[in-house]
This record gives sequence, C-alpha cells and structure tokens, in this order.
Amino acid sequence: MITEDRSIYILDRYVDVAPFIATVSQAADSDKHALGFVPAGMLNDFARKDQLLVAVDRNNDGLAYAGHLLFEARHPKGHVLQVFVDPAFRKRRVATLLLNHLKQYLTEHAFISIYARVAEDLAAANHFWEEQGFYIQRIARGGNTKNRTIFVRSHELDTPQLFAPSGLNTTDPLGLNSDYAPEIPLFLLDLNVLFDLGPRRQRNEEILDLFRMERAGSCRLALSTEIMAELSRTASVGVTDPMQSYARIFPSFPTIEKEWDVLAPALASIVFPERHRTGTLRDNDVSDLRHLATAIQHRLTGLITNDTSILDAAIKLYEQYGIHVISPRAFKDLNAQAAREEIFEAGANDLLSIMPIGREEEMEVRNLLSGLGIPNAALVTEWAGIDSNEHVCNRFGVWSANGLTGYMTWPKTMKPNDVAVHLAVDEKQPGSGNAVRLMLGYLIEQVTAGRTSQIRLIFPPEQALVREIAATLGFGGLEGQSSLTKLALGGIVTVSNWARRMDEVFLVSRTRLPDTPPTYRSVDQQLRFVRPDGNVGHISLMTLETSLSPALFCLPGRPAVVTPIQRGYAEHLLAHSAQKSLLPHARARLYEERHYFSSPNTLKRFERGNLILFYESGKNQGQGAIVAIARVQHAYLKSQEAMENADLDPSVLDPAGLEAIGQSLVKTVTAFDNIVHFERPVPRSTLQRLGCGRPTDLLTTRAINDTQLQGILSEGFAHGTP
Repeated sequence: MITEDRSIYILDRYVDVAPFIATVSQAADSDKHALGFVPAGMLNDFARKDQLLVAVDRNNDGLAYAGHLLFEARHPKGHVLQVFVDPAFRKRRVATLLLNHLKQYLTEHAFISIYARVAEDLAAANHFWEEQGFYIQRIARGGNTKNRTIFVRSHELDTPQLFAPSGLNTTDPLGLNSDYAPEIPLFLLDLNVLFDLGPRRQRNEEILDLFRMERAGSCRLALSTEIMAELSRTASVGVTDPMQSYARIFPSFPTIEKEWDVLAPALASIVFPERHRTGTLRDNDVSDLRHLATAIQHRLTGLITNDTSILDAAIKLYEQYGIHVISPRAFKDLNAQAAREEIFEAGANDLLSIMPIGREEEMEVRNLLSGLGIPNAALVTEWAGIDSNEHVCNRFGVWSANGLTGYMTWPKTMKPNDVAVHLAVDEKQPGSGNAVRLMLGYLIEQVTAGRTSQIRLIFPPEQALVREIAATLGFGGLEGQSSLTKLALGGIVTVSNWARRMDEVFLVSRTRLPDTPPTYRSVDQQLRFVRPDGNVGHISLMTLETSLSPALFCLPGRPAVVTPIQRGYAEHLLAHSAQKSLLPHARARLYEERHYFSSPNTLKRFERGNLILFYESGKNQGQGAIVAIARVQHAYLKSQEAMENADLDPSVLDPAGLEAIGQSLVKTVTAFDNIVHFERPVPRSTLQRLGCGRPTDLLTTRAINDTQLQGILSEGFAHGTP
C-alpha cells in the first residue's frame, strides 16, 4: 500500500485489492461505452498478477472505493486497459494519481513505455491523456460494431534504454527542436570582391557589410583555389602581395579537373556566349568560369561577384545548375524596411512603443541585457547589444514610461524564412507581459510577410513570461531549453493550394505533412506527419493551426459564419486597413487572441474551431464587405456587470462601450485568433450573388454553407490560392 496524498491511497497488491474486485466490476459495467467489457473472472486474473490498481479513500468507516486502473504488463511495454473514477471522487485527481503510480511502478521495473487506446469521439478522455503526456503514436480502426476511430497513445518512461526515445511530446508537437539544424548558406567569393576591401574602393562599405553579416551567422564565405592561382599569375615579380596572405584565412575549394572539361563549354556559352562562339575567351574569363564550376561541383549556395557578365547570367545559371550568383549589394539590401516607431495602448493611461534601436540607445540595451545576466561577450556577438552597422541586424526595443522594457534582435540573412531571434524583457517592470506580446506579435508580422518561415526564439534563463506567452502563439520547446521554435505559415490553406503550402512547410522545416488534404471531420481530428528527425507523429487540426499561426485550414465542410462589425470597431480589432494611422493602436492589437462581443442568441453560432468571417458594414463609410477571416477559440455568456479586464482588454470596448452594442445586459464573448486579412475585400454584391442573404441579413450573425465559403475565399484571395 503506497500513500499518494493525505486521503487517497493506491492499492497495488492482490491481497489488498481482492475485497474490491466486485466493486471494480460493477463500476466498469456502468460505462461500457467508454471502458468496453471485461468479464469479472478476467478482472480477478489481472488482480492476481498485480495488474489492477485500486484507489481508496480512507475515512472513519474504513476504505471507500474511489476508482481503479486496469493494465497489462508485457515487458518492455505496459498497456492501460481501463481507468475509472467514481463520480463522488471526480475532480480530486484520482485518475492522475492512479496513472502516476503506474508510471512509477513500470519505470522501476525497466519498462520503456505505456500504451492506451482511446476512441476519437471521447473528447474528455483524449484531453486527459494529452495532459498526461501520452502522444498519438498511430491511428487504428475500431471494431465493426461501433466503427470507431481509435487513437493509440504512447508515453515513454524515463528508463535506461538501448535505443534513444522518440522525443515525441506535447510541448514540441512538430518536433522542431530536434537535432535538425538549418543549413547556413555558403558562398564563394570572387577576387574582385576581395579587392573591394581596400579602404579607397568605391564598394568598400558594401563589402564590410558582407563580412559583418558572416560574423553574425547569416552566411559563410569561402574561396576557390583558383583565386590563389589568379593572384600568383597577376603578382609583380619581387613584390609581396598582402592579398595572398589574407586569402589564406578562408577555407578553399578546388576545381575538380575531371569534370571541368564538361562544364567549361556549357558555362562559357551561358556567361560569355559571343567570346565562346568566336573562341576569344581571355584568361580572366576562364578564371571566372572555374569559380562557377567550383561552386557547382561542391554544391555550394553560389558565388558573390561584381562581374557584370556573370551577374547578367544569374537566372540561367540558377535554372540550369541551382546556384545563386549575386552581388555584395544584395546583402546590403536584405530585409530592407522603413521601420518606424509604433505606439500601442496598454491600459487606461499606459502606452508602449516599439521602434528600431540606434546607436544612441545602445547603453539602455546594454544595461537591460547585463541586468538579466547576459555575459559581455554574448551581449556583443549574439545579442548585437553594440552593433556597429544597422545593415547587419534587425534590432527593436519596447519602451514604456519606465524606459526600455524589452529588446529583440535577429540577423539579416540570405534565408529570411529561417531566423534566430534573441528576445529579452525586464519582467520586474509593470506591463512586461504586454511588452512580450507586442514584440512577439511584431516579430511574427515582420518575419512572415509573404512567406512561410521558421522562427527560433532564444531568451535568457528564467524568462517565464516569454515562455508562457510564446506558447500561446504556437512556439514549442523542450524542457530545460532557453529556446522555442515555431513555423509561421501565414494565410489560408485550401484544397487548391494545399500541395504548394505543404511544400513550403517542408522546405523551411523538413516537416512533412499529408500530401493530400484530408476530409474535414472536426478541429480535433488527427493528421499524420513526419517530423524533421524522421519520427512519425499525429497532431490535431486545431493544434496544427496554432503551431503554424497565423494560418487557417479552410477545408470543405468546415463550419463558418459571417458576422457584422462596424467600421470604427473593425479598424481597431482586426487592423485590416491599409491606411496607417498616426494614433496609438488599440490595446487589442497586443493580443493574438481577441474578443468580439455580440448578443446572447449568437452563442450557438460560435462553436470552437468554427471559421468566422467579419463583414464590415457600410455604415459610417465602411467598406460593406468581408474584410477578414479568423478562428473561434471559444465563446461564453457573461453579464455586463461581471465583465473583467480579462474580458475587455483583448477587445476594443470598455464598460461604457458595451452599452452601445445592444440592449441585452448579457453578451456573448467570442475569443478568436489566427486573423487573416482578405487581399480583396468581398463586397455585398458578391455575397448576394453567392446566396449569403439580403443586405439586412448581413446585419446579424449567420451560418454559411461550404459552397458559399469556398466562393468567398476564391473571390477574396488571388486566384483562390493565397
């Protein structure tokens, strides 16, 4: 008998559980739909093998049955067959105590994992197993009688194993924190680029930016051995050439001579077509071609050069050989953006601003990072706390009335869809949570503009707010790590663009999602995928959308509603207007999950996982069109008197504003997220053509059918495939 807490005991020996077998059998028969059928004689057999755990409550009358767990143990795996808790003892963590006891028992006996089979339709049971760390290993078909879909869930125990555990867990659902690391692009340098390092050269500043970016980890630079031969060929007799000594610093790649004879004429016809045709190639031309050949032979990213002939042939070279030929200026122009200060309301009288960090703010950055225990060396090299050139790193600070509250930086890179971001916040300052929300929201917006991206977030130890808020935005990580990772897909996924969007995910992260779109059943249906490390996993549609946020899987059959919103509210809640305002952004912009208020009779329309299309009415110069689409997280009823800051802060209303949106004293509060703005707002005339109702019908929340939804998406996004 092992005590689990002060009142509940877990019995695990046959001599102790035998008096309760009849009670266990009666309890199991009370819910055969969830537990299945186990004959009483079989229960006794399991008990004799010490494979029946019984939870009891110790009181003045003795021991009272509270629940049981039936399992089968066949080394090296355990299988949970039943878990049941008596209704009188529910919400006292009895099931968790039983399962923890089993985990401890099997770990002590060198078992490697525990399995449980849970029907897909048992939502509460699946939520419990998810919380207990049981991931879906595979999906099986149930018996012919009930024709159910069965989730085979597994939990890996912390025991010494011959083979490494799979690493599948709920805190890193897509496996992005596995050993897979993105490849840093490696470029060969042309000789003319090296010469531009000279202080009097016209392109000197561009080349300095290039080398600063290498130090920041955005790229790697190397030379062809042909450069040493070229330097020797052009050197003056008896004169020491310092460039030859400098060139020895770089790693070098040789030209593979046995392949050169085949590549040379093909490259010459692309880069120097006229001189190749007339047989008048010069020594420098041949040297340039050998640089290209070296990059191709060693499968490098490409060549950095200022040579006009090679740059003019860049497109043909990429199409035929897959190498990038670029000038140093391409690095200078990376991620070019005219960032400006943006101000956000954070409370009644509080404002937060986010703005690029310049040299004049570097002392505040240094003080913030030093106060969080970041060493000086890391402060300079990893955190760009002192940045000699703004062309190398993106650096932003969040300011409050108390000064610099948060800071983030990421290097400009040739792979803007794969970024490593360092982020820190002074959690002791009031409103630091809002600073984190502001930085993460701004980051995702900047990084995902028009592309699928992978974001690795690195932060100092003990930044609990960063970890907590990032998790709600789809960032995942492993225990003990000071980093989190997410994919940001951006936009909607439909049947017509499914293949393209899934390819984007794979190219960025090596995560392979299904090749064909699934048939929609519910937002909790499981999708099979292959992680970057090769392990197979399963993830619910709802969790996948969060992991890829902002993203919406608009599959045929998914329920959707159109709901009205006035222009004055829409601009602040949805932020869909292309015209930028000089006034502070509403506090709702700080939240990924925002709140929409409506009358109580709309509650039934806003079911979890439904798509919600916002129709901006034509009143007060509104567009009279659907302007955005989002996902319902949850909805609930609440009286105006009971409204709290947690209800109002993610909205654009205050207590006085609630009075203006309806006469009812009770409101439906709909929490929604994953907002995607329509590229082309869908006007009322199109909605009428699609059968979505008359103008007066658009003044209330209404469900639409799948044909109407797909028609709206086709009209609202370029070619129906955003």
